[in-house]
Amino acid sequence: MRSNHVLRTLLVIAITFAVPALAHAGGDAAAGKAKAQACQACHVPDATTGDIPRLVGQREGYLAKQLKAFKAGNRKNPVMNALTTVLSEGDIANIAAFWSSQPNGSDATVPAEIAAIKKPKMSFPRDFPKGFVQYSTVNSDDQVTVVKQYINSLGFEAVKAGKPLPEGSILVVVKYAAKLDADKKPIADKDGHWETDKIKAYEGMEMRAGWGKDIPELIRNGDWNYASFSADKTPQPEFNQAICLACHIPAASKQYVFGLAKVQAKAGAK
Repeated sequence: MRSNHVLRTLLVIAITFAVPALAHAGGDAAAGKAKAQACQACHVPDATTGDIPRLVGQREGYLAKQLKAFKAGNRKNPVMNALTTVLSEGDIANIAAFWSSQPNGSDATVPAEIAAIKKPKMSFPRDFPKGFVQYSTVNSDDQVTVVKQYINSLGFEAVKAGKPLPEGSILVVVKYAAKLDADKKPIADKDGHWETDKIKAYEGMEMRAGWGKDIPELIRNGDWNYASFSADKTPQPEFNQAICLACHIPAASKQYVFGLAKVQAKAGAK
């Protein structure tokens, strides 16, 4: 009888201490709201095709597990792998708690401030490539494309002087179809770069004061904006710059420019 009483006492003690632990096991939905705001730029009804799922109403544990898998690299997605590098364990728990607390259908309308961050402020640079310095040429095997990268003189001179990229810096990527021979193989020049055919598209990034102020902190790249243009230099209508913002997060130490080392090499930076 005494042993049963001891067991009951121990059980009561265990339950007493376990309940608070369980109560705090999940995240804080209110704390997760601010960081979760950035997710709406992609995880919305008009974009949830392919591998972009809806988040509202998902189980909290499931969401946290997936975010941790992206952060660890066990689940592969370039955007999510980049985005989760800046999330702490607490951030993940709070974001998961927020989305799991949202009722189904609450994402039917995209808030105006979220729709706005998807559209870049950058326009195609006037007179390009005049006033720009080419700093890189790369063969892209996956698309049989030649990629040429440029930076405007303002940014180039700052890098050359060993200074941070200033407001007004612009980088442009030009994607060309590679010129093919009779066997449909790319034709290489003396430097090993493929010869170019027609321009396929342009991509760009530009920094202007205040351009980052309305972008959620989680995906803000200082004051950089990103854009994509067709071969005729018109903006791509379906382009979502939130994807670029998320992808460039790991390059924060490089002023969000993945090719900064190439610019420095070209400039002979101090």
